[in-house]
Amino acid sequence: MATVHANYEERKRITFTARGRQHVNDRQVVDDGFVGYSSTELLLIALGNCTLGALLNQPLLVEAPVVSAEATLEAEMAQAPVRVKRIDVTIDLVVDDPAILEQRDELEALACACPICNTLSNVEIVSKLNLRTPAIA
Repeated sequence: MATVHANYEERKRITFTARGRQHVNDRQVVDDGFVGYSSTELLLIALGNCTLGALLNQPLLVEAPVVSAEATLEAEMAQAPVRVKRIDVTIDLVVDDPAILEQRDELEALACACPICNTLSNVEIVSKLNLRTPAIA
């Protein structure tokens, strides 16, 4: 079982501790929002971490040379009550093996096969995979 301890300190920051490691999230507000991550951004960070990890650990990719793997996650919010209504996940994956390109649909379906994505099943999460080999100069 995963356990995280959150400690709200001096009304300025939250320190998260898990497995002996700490992450400090500053909650002070400046003109463009919080100095640290918002709760929605933390959710997207967890989903991005989980999505990329699950995708890159798929049998088709676990041994494949991956040039780069990046994800951009965007949350659409709803009101009354305030909540995440939709999450768009765009994954840019560059691989050396052109044969992997033929597996794009299968890999895209597996991109949301991680515990966080499964947990958020009542939120519409749309994953889009951009898969290519490196450009030849």
